[in-house]
Amino acid sequence: MRALEFLQGGHKGFSATRLAFLLWAVGVLVVWMADSISQGQLAPIDYSIVTMIGILMGGKTLQRFGEKE
Repeated sequence: MRALEFLQGGHKGFSATRLAFLLWAVGVLVVWMADSISQGQLAPIDYSIVTMIGILMGGKTLQRFGEKE
């Protein structure tokens, strides 16, 4: 299944970091959409949310340097 390949790391094993990032991003998207719909306009996204997504992405990027090929 090609959709599950996103969750696999370099050695074809599943990556917990990728799963955490995906769950966080989808959760933020769902809550933001619900909030925007209830307000009738696009809701602002708090900087703490943006910071957390950046930390998750940065963690994955730094993890890549520590992996052994």
